[in-house]
Amino acid sequence: MPLLQISYTPPSHGWLALTLTLDGKVLEIDASDIPNNPVQELITALEDIVRGQDSSVWWNLEPAGYFMYFERAAENLKLRIEYADDGMPGHAKEVAVIQGRPAQILKPFWRFLREFQSQAFAEPHWPLVDYQRLHQIKLLLDAKTTD
Repeated sequence: MPLLQISYTPPSHGWLALTLTLDGKVLEIDASDIPNNPVQELITALEDIVRGQDSSVWWNLEPAGYFMYFERAAENLKLRIEYADDGMPGHAKEVAVIQGRPAQILKPFWRFLREFQSQAFAEPHWPLVDYQRLHQIKLLLDAKTTD
């Protein structure tokens, strides 16, 4: 079984239902596109972590929220997810954590983004996303997995 699996249902009127299976634990995230676009944030977070900088994504549930942290851990990568009923990161509690090789954690997110891009979702269902950096992220990720 893969360390991380990601699935989703097509967004509808600014809501995206995402299912993450992290080492057998299932998290259901029904995220809003207001006030942030978490898909766009995910692209930035992947680029940052593949370049060696810890990063995060806020999945707003209105009013609750999930906070996803990508953190370097020696040669590995840690994905830590926290949840807060009030959407405040200072009140969040850890709900899941996995650690593995960068490809084990980042490639499922990259595949999710490519699949999401292929659907060309648009307003009113989901705001536009700038996917230009996805190719560069893939090249950087591939370079890291061949080292």
